[in-house]
Formats: sequence, C-alpha cells, structure tokens
Amino acid sequence: MSKDQGGARNEGESILVIANPRAGGGRAGARRGEIEAGVSRAFARSRVVWTEYAGHGTVLARQAAEDAARNGDAPIIAALGGDGTCHEVVNGLFVDGEPVHRRVVFAVLPFGTGGDLVRTLHVKKNLQDALWVASTGMTLPLDVIKLTFPHRQGDSPRRSEICINVVGFGINARVCELANKSAKRFGGTATFLGSILRALRTFEPMPVSWSWDGPDGPGAVTMETHAAFCANGQYCGAGLFVGKRGSMADGVLDLSIVPKMPALQAVRHLPKLYSGDFHTVPGVVQARVTRVEVASAIPIETDGESIGDAPVVIEVLPRALMVRGGWLKPPFGAADRAETP
Repeated sequence: MSKDQGGARNEGESILVIANPRAGGGRAGARRGEIEAGVSRAFARSRVVWTEYAGHGTVLARQAAEDAARNGDAPIIAALGGDGTCHEVVNGLFVDGEPVHRRVVFAVLPFGTGGDLVRTLHVKKNLQDALWVASTGMTLPLDVIKLTFPHRQGDSPRRSEICINVVGFGINARVCELANKSAKRFGGTATFLGSILRALRTFEPMPVSWSWDGPDGPGAVTMETHAAFCANGQYCGAGLFVGKRGSMADGVLDLSIVPKMPALQAVRHLPKLYSGDFHTVPGVVQARVTRVEVASAIPIETDGESIGDAPVVIEVLPRALMVRGGWLKPPFGAADRAETP
C-alpha cells in the first residue's frame, strides 16, 4: 500500500464496482464523477460500471466472476448502493448455490436507504471510509443463505436464490414493498418505521407450517404468523436487531417467528425488535437452524426486496463467500470461539 491523498491506495488488488445510479434517491448517479474518482484514488486498478435496469447487477457480477475464474484472477467485486444492490451482486457470484469463483472477494460501498448489511460488516456509510475498508480491511469467508423454490406447474425448473443478510416473511415483505415505493426523504429508519405502521393497518396474518433442523435438533410449529426472520446478518429494516445471537461465520441462521397479534400490541412490542429483545414477546418462537422448510404460502423478502411467496426451503451455505469487512477481529460466533485456541 502507498499513501494517496490522505488514504491508503491498494496497489496489489483490482476492484470492479457495480454501482446503482438510483441509490440514495438518485444521489449516486448525480455523483458519478466523484465516486469514480474516489474509487480510482483507493485502487491502482479499478473500474466502475453502472447498472441500467433491475437485475443488471446480477448480470454484471456473474460476467465478472466468470471472467476472473477463466483468467485465474482474484478481484474485489463491490456493490455500491443499498441492500438491494448487494443482493443483486451476491446472486451474480453464485450459480445453483455454488460460488462461480471462490477467490472473488465481495465488498460493500453503502449508498442506500437501509444499510443493514454494513452494520454487521462494520463498514461505515461514508464513501471514503467504506473505500478504506475495501482497500485495507480484513477478508473472511462468511455464510450465505440459499433459498430453493419448488417447481410449480407452468414454471421453469425450480429456482434458487442467494440471500446474504436476512430473509423476511409475512408483513416484512409488505413493509419492504412500501419502503421501496416511498420517496425515502427522511432516511432509512423513518422510512421503514413509517412503512411498518402503515402495513400493520392492512396486513392479515396467515397460518403457516414451519419445520427446521439445526444444532439443537429438529423442530416444527404451525401458527398464524405475523412476521418471521431467518437471519444470517444481524440487522434488517434499517436497524431491526433480528440476529442478536449469531454471526455470519457460525454456520447457523437465527429463526424467529412472530405470532398474530393486534396492531396496537404489535406497536407496543416494536421497540423490542430494535433492541434485539423480541424473544421476550409472548408467543415468539426462536431456533438456531441450518435448514428451514416453509410449507405454506406466505410473502417473502430477501435483503429488503420482495421476491414472491413460499413454499420454500432455506439452507445455510457455511463460509461460502469471501467478504471484505471492517472488523478489528474475526466476528466468530460462540461455537467458533470455543474451537479457537
């Protein structure tokens, strides 16, 4: 590394930044020149490509990973945008649940509304600080989530999707739809909180059959479900602390199922979602899982994007993605710490 305009310039790695011009309410696109110059200052070998349509980030990431695999390169592929942009890019790095190229390093340059993934990765929302992490941070193999949807008559063969942060069910999907349609003028927390309050007025919980397996053994429950979270990362919905007990490197997901409750009761318990204490809410079911099967129809969102309805099978892919983060020490879970000398 060599010093460059007050920062550290990475001379040894190349970076491809896949940037969403609509991120931050269009601020990213308006600052193209500044962003491209900042990336160039941080990396001696860099390229910024801008997405042009929904799903383009997946196409660009897939092409870059395939090219790197053919050439034997190990580039950093970074997502510049919000959690939805991260979701697109990460999905481009996998095919049918397998990494396209295991030496590719994923990084995040946050520029969106929610910014939940970067809380777990210890990446600050300031672009210059995020570039510092991308240039000099620690690289670790982290878990991701694989969702497999069953074949339905008239559909193409069953599809799979990768989620890096949190899978949400029920009212979560409705909240994401409302948040993504809003102007987001007041920032991520206010946007999502307002969307939660709006969704509570109209969302009708539904009976759902859940079954799972994990380190504590199998389990199953059928219950009218208001919301549920299957968390790899720790935060979603601009600060909901849904993965308090785990890490992205422990090979386990945190499942939380919230039962049907009156809207006023849900509002009263809402602060416990932000503090990570919603396990104290009566009727909430929690489990540490490696596989979850949702057998009933319920809306789903992944990384803040609505993607359809269950049935679905969810599995953890342990340490399947190399990720650049701002940790000062490896963020191992309790099981990992117990094995570490």
